[in-house]
Amino acid sequence: MRSVTVYCSSSGAREPHFAHAARDLGAALAARGIALVYGGGAIGLMGECARAAKAGGGRVTGIITQKLKDHEQAWDGCDELAIVGTMQERRRMLMDRGDGYIVLPGWLGTYEEFFEVLVARQLGDHVKPIAIVNHGRYYDPLVAMIEHGIAHRFVRPAIRNVLSVVPTGHD
Repeated sequence: MRSVTVYCSSSGAREPHFAHAARDLGAALAARGIALVYGGGAIGLMGECARAAKAGGGRVTGIITQKLKDHEQAWDGCDELAIVGTMQERRRMLMDRGDGYIVLPGWLGTYEEFFEVLVARQLGDHVKPIAIVNHGRYYDPLVAMIEHGIAHRFVRPAIRNVLSVVPTGHD
């Protein structure tokens, strides 16, 4: 695996331990020689992960819209920063550029991106691995919702084989 797309929060309003988890993941990717592809932001978990990957000698590619660049102050430390016009272009590039996907804690945008790659995997549009970093059990409700969907037969049980749920970004 040469690159991983990481989806996570751009919000700075979070408990400090989440920043530690993002830095740990960025450092772990760099140590393994895996390039980071992410949303291009300088703030929140995005910035923490990107700075740690870069500090560890890793390659960092950011993909951001002009609007978010203006709002989030895109991180100028990226090896490559692609600025696109729409969120749809951004999501497509994030999906295309990663050989796999990792989801750190986040909210609506992170969920949207996660479900997009999960549905694409279910439809056979890709066979790339998907991992949820359930740091601090943040994603327990999401995992429970997926299990609830399986129990009620709205979700196929095979989806369990598509997802890896890990407690930290080291795994």
